[in-house]
Amino acid sequence: MNLQIEQLPAGLSVRIDGVAGHEKDVIEKLRSCRGSAWACPSGACMNIGTIDEQPGTGWVVLTLTPRPGEQLSAVGIEQCMRYMLHEFAK
Repeated sequence: MNLQIEQLPAGLSVRIDGVAGHEKDVIEKLRSCRGSAWACPSGACMNIGTIDEQPGTGWVVLTLTPRPGEQLSAVGIEQCMRYMLHEFAK
């Protein structure tokens, strides 16, 4: 699994490669992370307001925007994703 995170004016763009056959599972794991401060060590996913999903074959691109009054940290989101998606790392 490879993560590429890019800062956007309104949030973050995250590309996750190397998840062939698990694209929907990846999206569901990240959605669940948003709902609990205890889901990952950094807690950065709690700041995600919306997730725009673009799944492909073996990859997923997510556009993340923060909740009102919050900011998204690329480092914090990367930590969350690596923790939440460790089972897909190869």
